[in-house]
Order: sequence, then structure tokens, then C-alpha cells
Amino acid sequence: MTDARLVPDLPRPEFLMASMGRSGSTMIANWLTDPPERVVLIEPSLFSLRNPDMVRVQLPEFSEPAGDAEWTYPDADWQARFRRLFAPRLAGRRWALKEVLVAESERIMATFAPPRVVVTVRDIGAIAASFLEKHRRQNNRHRFDAGWVGTYCRRESAAMVALCDAMQREGLPHHVVRYEDFVASEDVRQQLAAFVGWPGGGLAQRHFGKLGRAFEAERHASGVSARTPSLPERALEPEELALLPGIVADCAAYQARFGFGPVSQHAAT
Repeated sequence: MTDARLVPDLPRPEFLMASMGRSGSTMIANWLTDPPERVVLIEPSLFSLRNPDMVRVQLPEFSEPAGDAEWTYPDADWQARFRRLFAPRLAGRRWALKEVLVAESERIMATFAPPRVVVTVRDIGAIAASFLEKHRRQNNRHRFDAGWVGTYCRRESAAMVALCDAMQREGLPHHVVRYEDFVASEDVRQQLAAFVGWPGGGLAQRHFGKLGRAFEAERHASGVSARTPSLPERALEPEELALLPGIVADCAAYQARFGFGPVSQHAAT
């Protein structure tokens, strides 16, 4: 899935993680990461002139840290920024990246042509409930309210189905990982490791505190945990709970495509 925007001189990632938000993608990226030899960049927004601070936090794990002047330098465009800031650090290293917007993943595929793609998904009711809990715990509901959650789930679930259909048509190697299977099965984890050619076993909760997700690190301890909180544990408000069945119903194509039921336990009121 490449086009004329492909830039041949940029370092190539070994794979892309095209993920639904709240599908365990950060945990899985951390599990695959083994610095300094291997690193999965967490939502780096490579096409932006200002990358998220999380990327800056990751840099010292596999290369030189970026000082304030280097990090804030006013580059002319994203390519200049990538060549200056990232290319020297990534050259000759084993690296990958993950994003949680299909449009961003498609642009990465067109520009960097990763040879394989990992798709991470989760029951859409669980995704919506997890988003709602996360935004409440992070005091972010003024930015990401329940309407945002519904819009994200409907838009991205449809886009993910279309992306997987396109990769299948074009013969691009891709591997779907369902959160529910990854946390429950060592065999599933090893299948992922074999697909990307990395051993896995990294620190699953790496950087969760810096991401405002200490509550998840506490919930899942330090490793991969199959524990999924119930709706009462998530402490959602009645109006939030009432939205879940409609979100699941509207995402029926996604639920069917990735083997989830038409009714989610996380959509039960």
C-alpha cells in the first residue's frame, strides 16, 4: 500500500502496529520492546512538527537523548525533522511504531512501506468502556467526552475493517491480535513474536506512570494480565452505560470481522 510519497532514503520500520485505541496496543508494544536492541515507538506522530513527549522519553532507551534545543528546533517540514531528529538514532536499529488512528497508519504505510503490519483489536464495548474510564481517571472528559468516544469507535472500527480488507486484497502480510487472546494465551503471544521476528517478553507496563495510567499498572501488576475490570469496577456514570449498547450495535461489521459477538458484556446495563 505505497504511493508516490514513498521516501526511499528514510530508515524503514520492521513493522507497523495499526491499532484500535484501548486494544492493549501500548502494553503489546512494550512487550515487544527490548531496548536498546528493539523498540516500538508509541504513537510518535512522525508527520507532525511537534512529536509527543512520550517519544522523547523513549529516545534514551535506544539512542542519545534529545536536548531542549534539539527537540524544539523549528524544522521546515516533517521530513526535515525526521532526518535530523530520528533518522540518525534509528539507522541500523530494529524499530517499529504503533498508531491508534487508521488514517495515520495508512500514511505510514504509504510513506515508509513497512513489510508487515500488526493489527490490534478488542471487543468494541470493552474499548468504549475503557476509554470512558480512562478519561474520567485522567480528568480529561472536557476534551474527550462520551460523544468523542462514540465517534472514535464508530469511525475507527469501520476504518479498521476497510484497512484489513485492503491489506488482504493487496497481499500485504498482516497479523491480527485480539486483546482478549493476547492476555490469556502464551501461544498467541509467541505467534505474534514469530510474525514480527522479535522475541517479546518486554516490560508490559513500561512508562504507564508517565502516560497517566498508573491505575492500569496497579491493576495488572508488572506483566501481562488477563484481568478485565467489570463495569461496576470502571464506575461509569448511568448516561455513559446507556451509550454502550448503541456503540456496539453501530460497530456490528467490526465485531463480526474480528470474531466478537453482536452483544458485548461491556454493553450490558
